[in-house]
Amino acid sequence: MSDVKDVYDDLDSGIGFEKFEELVEDKVEEMGGLLDKEGAAILVAEDFDKGVVNSIDSITEDMDNVEFTGKVVSVGDLRTFERDDDDEDTGKVCNIHVGDETGQIKVAVWGGMAQAAASDLENGEVLRVKGYPKDGMSGLEVSANDIEHESDTDIEVRTFDTYQIEDLENGLSDVNVTGVVLDTSETNTFDRDDGSTGRVSNILIGDETGRIQVTLWDEKAKLSSEYEYRDVLKIVNGRVKERDGDLELHTGSRSELNEVDEYIEYRPDTTDIENVAIGDSATITGAVVYVGDTNTFERDDGSESTVKNIEIEDSTDRIRVSLWGEMADMDIEKQDVLVIFNADIQDGMEGDVEASAGWRSNVIITERRSNKYESSDTDDSKSTDESDPTGLGDYDGDGEEAQEDQTETESDTEGDQTSTDDSPEEVEVSGMVIGSEDGTITLDGANKQITVITDGDHRLGEELTVRGEMVDGDLEAEEIF
Repeated sequence: MSDVKDVYDDLDSGIGFEKFEELVEDKVEEMGGLLDKEGAAILVAEDFDKGVVNSIDSITEDMDNVEFTGKVVSVGDLRTFERDDDDEDTGKVCNIHVGDETGQIKVAVWGGMAQAAASDLENGEVLRVKGYPKDGMSGLEVSANDIEHESDTDIEVRTFDTYQIEDLENGLSDVNVTGVVLDTSETNTFDRDDGSTGRVSNILIGDETGRIQVTLWDEKAKLSSEYEYRDVLKIVNGRVKERDGDLELHTGSRSELNEVDEYIEYRPDTTDIENVAIGDSATITGAVVYVGDTNTFERDDGSESTVKNIEIEDSTDRIRVSLWGEMADMDIEKQDVLVIFNADIQDGMEGDVEASAGWRSNVIITERRSNKYESSDTDDSKSTDESDPTGLGDYDGDGEEAQEDQTETESDTEGDQTSTDDSPEEVEVSGMVIGSEDGTITLDGANKQITVITDGDHRLGEELTVRGEMVDGDLEAEEIF
């Protein structure tokens, strides 16, 4: 072997060559110049063969085993589970997060070590971890075979002053997150095992990397009623927990919620209605074309709840949605534009695909169509990104912000209809289809409703621009686009 590259080429580690060169330079410095680069490269390669790595970002999934040092960032709760084999003992696991100056990683500790870790480990302690890397639910993690204290080692940990949502991991504590409010819940009460009454509420927030539910307990639960859609909040000293596969940010006695004057953009990753499939949990958006009655029913435990069926439509298709509980009680009207997070896609009663918005779902009214054509001095008519940090904005049927054609003013259309000229004038009007019957459609546009005579077949909620002549107050369509 003639140089560092030859040593690297013989190494099956998954580490990039650039990172390997950095480790070689570190090894040369560590040895005080007694080794040349080739000799240092050989020692680095031997460390990798033994699984010894000098930094967390050097750990890769294809390593058979790994040994490294890291500082404890957070210690999760002790969890128990039933084993798959015939062993009658209950399994135990505790997830801890350790970090160094290059990053952080989750370490799963098992059995007796898990119990000791949950009760004895504290943030700031330095550990030597031996185990094997694997691809876990939240990314790369290490399943520990052994952990030991390293009392004489000092490690700087890369931390975030404010985390982005995609950086959050189960078990992290004392984290700060800033996000735009997408939805809030009512405060619910519950009985604790000790006979006391607890309170809980939720706020859904998002940033440019994702969204997360913030759970507020007891005295903080009432704060959810103080915030509205599009407010921007900074949550201080939150703790990340996992529930049914989703991460949640929980607040405690040391946590704070502060409204801040910042611009945070959130754009949902939505699925076109025509592409949803039974079994999916999808985020869908569309205009409301049908609103059913709110019905009350009795649960198995004797308590009462409510359900309401609506239908929404985007540019690809329409779908029936069942709203349950608090969402059934929402004031939803025809033409409203909704975003529904985590809708369960199911097989409907009549063989159609339907959606159900249950306890894991959130429903947001992003636009009231009745306010759509208000004058430009109103807050709802703002069209800049800064006026809508959620990015949910006006709906155009494809999940993007609508670019409304408002060149046709009310005075123009009135002039067309009251003209004393005997010959009809050609006009152009944009709006949404809110009625369809016997070769005509009703178009809601330019602050009024216009009857359009057309042979075309158009769905309720569809956005159209119609060009034609006004005859006896009706618009005879020549072009529709």
